[in-house]
Amino acid sequence: MPVSILLSRTVRLLIEPGAPVPSRGPNSFAASVSTPGLGAYFEVTIDCEGQPDEKTGFIENIYEIDRAVCSILAPMLAEGLMPPAGNPAAIIKQAIQPIQDHLEAKIHRLDCRLSPTYRIAMETNDMNSYLLTQQYQFAASHRLHNPELDESTNRALFGKCCNPNGHGHNYRMEVEVSLPIEGCSFTIQDLDQVVHETIIDRYDHTYLNMDVDDFKTINPTVENITVTCHDQLKPVLAEQGAKLRHIKLWETEKTCCTYPAQS
Repeated sequence: MPVSILLSRTVRLLIEPGAPVPSRGPNSFAASVSTPGLGAYFEVTIDCEGQPDEKTGFIENIYEIDRAVCSILAPMLAEGLMPPAGNPAAIIKQAIQPIQDHLEAKIHRLDCRLSPTYRIAMETNDMNSYLLTQQYQFAASHRLHNPELDESTNRALFGKCCNPNGHGHNYRMEVEVSLPIEGCSFTIQDLDQVVHETIIDRYDHTYLNMDVDDFKTINPTVENITVTCHDQLKPVLAEQGAKLRHIKLWETEKTCCTYPAQS
């Protein structure tokens, strides 16, 4: 049976607005395109899908991905940095087909990270919409406890997390929404406002079990918090034309939960 594999390659770019885009540089770890002056930093990740070539074992030569991003997308981003600033989703859509023409493997998705927390992406199975992803943080305390169980059973299940006085986390939450390219005015500022009003302002610096109605009868595990955030945000975003794709919540750097589950 043929094997289908998803290959991801990230290309880092540091682009000076208005300056000619240099050819691909030698330091691909730092930035394949770089500049000695002030510039805008991007991380571009391309997911390619396919079967390993019998001779090379490659789905795609990663250096060809680098060359395509540097020669095709980088100049578009440089032009888009000039006033009036370009629409990143429109730039990505414009770049995908020329990049695909350069590659053998089928592009599944192109992500452009615009900041450490904010990225725009497009999947090739739906070129009429794009994905907007942003991350947020809130600090809260909670206690993991089931009142229907006795204290010794709770302690056995939840350990130190069952401390009657609770314990705290700095939660990091990623929200990804799907938006139509045409006819939708929803922006990153709108997403920020919705998330803050719906989640952050209600959860930040609270004791979730006692201060937030959402968890008066639900054990505030990272799983339950993730699902609850999703269910709170989905209808509010839908009213503004944004389709919620997923919520990803980190309780610690080692533990996170995504809902709905991503295949």
